[in-house]
Amino acid sequence: MPLASRSAAVRTINTDSRTVDLVWTTGARVLRYDWWNDRPYLEELSLDPAHVRMGRLQSGAANLLNTHSSSDVSDVLGVVTGAQLDCGAGTATVRFSQRPDVQPVFQDVVDGIVRSVSVGYAIYKVERIAPAVDGDPWIYRVIDWEPYELSLVPVPADPGATTRADPSAGPRASGIQQRTFACEFIEQSNLPAAAGTRTREENTMPGEATTQPAAQTTVSAPAQTTAPAVDERALQAAREEGARLEGERQAGIREAVRLGGLELAFADQLIGERSMTADAAGLAVLREQARRSAATPTRSALGIETVSDETETRRQAMGDALRLRANPSVRLDTERAAAARQYRGMSLMDMAREAIEQAGGNVRGLSKREMAVMALNLDRDMQVRGGMQSTSDFPEILANTIGRTLRTAYEQQPRTFQPFCRQATAPDFKQIARTQLSESSAFQKVNEGGEYKLLTFGDTAEKYSLAKYGGIVAITWETLINDDLSAFDRVPLALAAEAAAIEGDVVYGILLGNPNMADGTALFDAGHGNLAGAGTVISEASLSAGRAAMLKQKGPKGRVLNVRPSYLVVGPDKEYEANKYTSANFVAAKAIDINPAYNTSLEVIVEARITGNKWHLAAAPGMVDTIEYAYLEGEEGLFTETRRGFEVDGLQIKARHVFAAKAIDWRGLYQNPGA
Repeated sequence: MPLASRSAAVRTINTDSRTVDLVWTTGARVLRYDWWNDRPYLEELSLDPAHVRMGRLQSGAANLLNTHSSSDVSDVLGVVTGAQLDCGAGTATVRFSQRPDVQPVFQDVVDGIVRSVSVGYAIYKVERIAPAVDGDPWIYRVIDWEPYELSLVPVPADPGATTRADPSAGPRASGIQQRTFACEFIEQSNLPAAAGTRTREENTMPGEATTQPAAQTTVSAPAQTTAPAVDERALQAAREEGARLEGERQAGIREAVRLGGLELAFADQLIGERSMTADAAGLAVLREQARRSAATPTRSALGIETVSDETETRRQAMGDALRLRANPSVRLDTERAAAARQYRGMSLMDMAREAIEQAGGNVRGLSKREMAVMALNLDRDMQVRGGMQSTSDFPEILANTIGRTLRTAYEQQPRTFQPFCRQATAPDFKQIARTQLSESSAFQKVNEGGEYKLLTFGDTAEKYSLAKYGGIVAITWETLINDDLSAFDRVPLALAAEAAAIEGDVVYGILLGNPNMADGTALFDAGHGNLAGAGTVISEASLSAGRAAMLKQKGPKGRVLNVRPSYLVVGPDKEYEANKYTSANFVAAKAIDINPAYNTSLEVIVEARITGNKWHLAAAPGMVDTIEYAYLEGEEGLFTETRRGFEVDGLQIKARHVFAAKAIDWRGLYQNPGA
């Protein structure tokens, strides 16, 4: 049942200790209304010590509140320091807070302006006694209840009106959820009201409150009388209060069921249980969910399988069918090949018709041009007239097919610079500054208990920025009508080759262009110790000279770097010489002609962009910096975007490639002009 309240009176006041002795109940009967049974009744609080749970008031855990409001700590006026049942009444001593905002209230109590006290209590067990005379109200005798808090109230209880109220129903606590407690009812039918039942007492402040040290106040037991006659106004007020509480109960139960995802029929079932409260409904919902979960067989974790959406499966199958038509050498796994087989033999227009029908459209009576326009989402009005419930996914199928073909072709393009260059990414197009690894300071000895010194890098940094390249490919409705598959095969191959060619041009442009480094000197220069004094053919002697030059490289602080070449980079004109002096399979006529192991460990890289006799040695990028190439972060490689065409009647697929490269350190590279 909801937390209830009754009014009583202030008795004795001690201004020095700010304590007040008061009577908080006499057990007088109060008229209520039973909404479930549609009848008025008299509620009587039993003051038998065995029937009252006094632990909260006697332990000091209960507060003195302002009109039963508990929405804020400022509502606490003081604390209940002691309480007891004495001579048929409940008495207590409260101590007021010394907060400045409480002082005016305490002064009103001292001055006799605030004279009434009310108790908030919870009911756990009720004995219902039927009237001995028809027309008299039932008597609900509360034989298990607990006082929760005491409050100062502005208006005392009216014997002719209901005094039971939600403690948070005051204007200062509007919107606070009402607390409810499980309650047991014991019904005794056709029994007369107990003799000597108490009448309602009006507990008001005596003429003048005592302002001397607190003293015990004796309260006489209430006079015995018969049940009062039913007041119609009080009865109507009780009915309205009962209706409000019942409405709150039903609303709370329905909200708990709705949040639990259960049907409204279950809410009606709970509402039909007279003892079901809004708080208990939450637990009932959890129990019902657990019961249904246990009744529904579930598969073990080992049996979980991930399946794809039917629409996504169809899109993938149509795209694979297009790729197979454009390039029969494409290899798919067994499952995807089987899915694509259902679209085998379908032209682009056949697939366009399939996409329109999947979107709910009707192609009957449409020309090829109109079908192509609808499938490519070029005319929304035409789609609506054709009955399409959504846009066609055919543009997405075409774009995905081209994008997949484009990326696959790009990955297959040869890029000979990758072995001796280091890959990086950049988050944006701002200038990238790279400090040479060879410029780091050396480790220093750390004595026992000594401190580690901070390593430093040189101030010189090589700087470069990303550059953007790209173009647009159009798929028009004429492409669909003509069943032109070149957009799905030859065009992506050409774009992929162009992207790879740009990367090679940029990287080998550095190797062949010999640009200046951050120190103002060319990449290959005698001052850097990485340029042969005169051009020579590739031979054991010239390779040894280049190897020695790299081994002699030192860092800016004079530290030996011990750089060893791993790659021999040549053009087509020097491929034979390069393989002759680096191959371990060369059969020499004399033992002296066998290639030494340090030359056979070199990997030959042949690049067509290198013309003439020029050749290079390069270290592995993990040993020392050489040339760094970078992509935009998140777009490593070729990237595609699609939009509806404006300049053309169709789709526009943009291929974008963001790339840049820069020589970071000359010490890992060596050049011989050749001969």
